[in-house]
Amino acid sequence: MPRNSTTPVAFRQMPLHRKWEPHPLYFLVERSSFWIATLSVIAFLVGNMVGQHGWYVFWHSVWGEGSDLTITYTGTVTPVDRVPDYVRWAQEYGGNPHTHTFQQVPLDLMVPLPSYHTSLQHEHMAQSPIGQIYSVGYMGAYDTGGDSDGSHAGVDIRLPVGTPIRSIANGIVSEVKNAGGFGMTVVIKHPNMPSPSGQGTETLYSSYAHLSATYIEEGTYVQKGQRIALSGATGTVSGPHLHFQIDHESAPWHPYWPFSTDELRRAGLSSYQAVNSGFMSTRGFTYTISPMVYVQSNPSVMVVVHTDAADTDDSATKESDRPLTFEEQIALLQGRALQRAQERLARSTRATSTPVAVAQPQPLQQQEQSDVVDVRTRSAVVDAVADTYPVAPPMILERSDGIATQRVASVAIYHAGSFSGRSWETVTVKLLDADDNVVRYPAMNTDVHMRTAYGSAEFRPAVLKASDFVNGEATIQMLPRGRGTVVIIAQPFGVLSAPMVYR
Repeated sequence: MPRNSTTPVAFRQMPLHRKWEPHPLYFLVERSSFWIATLSVIAFLVGNMVGQHGWYVFWHSVWGEGSDLTITYTGTVTPVDRVPDYVRWAQEYGGNPHTHTFQQVPLDLMVPLPSYHTSLQHEHMAQSPIGQIYSVGYMGAYDTGGDSDGSHAGVDIRLPVGTPIRSIANGIVSEVKNAGGFGMTVVIKHPNMPSPSGQGTETLYSSYAHLSATYIEEGTYVQKGQRIALSGATGTVSGPHLHFQIDHESAPWHPYWPFSTDELRRAGLSSYQAVNSGFMSTRGFTYTISPMVYVQSNPSVMVVVHTDAADTDDSATKESDRPLTFEEQIALLQGRALQRAQERLARSTRATSTPVAVAQPQPLQQQEQSDVVDVRTRSAVVDAVADTYPVAPPMILERSDGIATQRVASVAIYHAGSFSGRSWETVTVKLLDADDNVVRYPAMNTDVHMRTAYGSAEFRPAVLKASDFVNGEATIQMLPRGRGTVVIIAQPFGVLSAPMVYR
């Protein structure tokens, strides 16, 4: 080769001893201990997240901040699981919820939280075991503890300090704050909840006030039944208790309260007087719902099935069978507030030997004005509903054919508690006096209309007249539609039955 040639010289390098190197995948497969450790970590993380808070929280943690669709409705529970048997606690141990804490209650004295009944929130029930627990009812008054006779927007549950409080449903913590008179408060947003009207879903807000400690932070997801706080006596209270409330999303703030300090000042009322007189109660009925009734019903998400013309020829029955809308509930509860006022008036005059005629209630709008209720806040929808479904005057005392008749103050509804398939269920309705005794010779100047507050069902008959009651008791047949929970309501009393669930 010439010396000046530019042709490159090629070299090739070869090992003297060939050595086989495994593929990286083969290396990992052979190292079983690596995979065991990796899978153990993954199983721990996923199992912990799913086990504690549900799949919706797991996916939220994976995908980050999402919409309300990541929260699934799985039913409701009460805000408190167990409470002391206050009678036994006081008699056997000298227990006092004002001075002793939850930790000082003997375990054998803890009992399940009793059911809340609107018809039992009366003055004469104040010393009963239930009255010892639900000290103030929904939209009730401080002086009676009643239901729908004031403007207290929630339910007060008497509890010793330190009682565990739990979330009523799946949701996201909206606020953890010191809310003035409410004290330490937790507000939870619950999307996709069954609407109280029985049709579709909506977002509700649950509030837990007067707490002594909290376990959650704003923005965190919580599961139904998850412990969120401890009860206390913070804020403006006369004793330790839980203020439990549920608001519609439309409420201007949470927990919603029907009146402001400026409005009290202009009306010349104290907060205590305003609640007892039902001041601005229309607002309360508009923006809040009966919280214990809602969670006890454990409502199902369902679509209401309307009655076909072939089902019945009775147009009145069709009207009575349809679910009670929220606007109708407002008018109904306002009417009950008027009725309760008349009952208190009648009880205050019983000491006289002369028979007392109970005065007829004023028209709804006039009564609101006399109770210093701002009628300008009342919506046109509520006015129209009140005109369509006028509130019947309270039962009166009268004589018929020489037989002393008794005044009906309320009713009681009894059923089996569950249903299956499409069979007719037997429901019993009893007439009660002011002391919850059965009225055998009723003085009735209005009929009793049977409807559903939650769910949908057909009633036969849907309207009960005085002649339908034998010794104060009447039996009707109810056919639930679908598999959703059914809660019955008897108008004009507004008495709700215990939930009837599908099994």
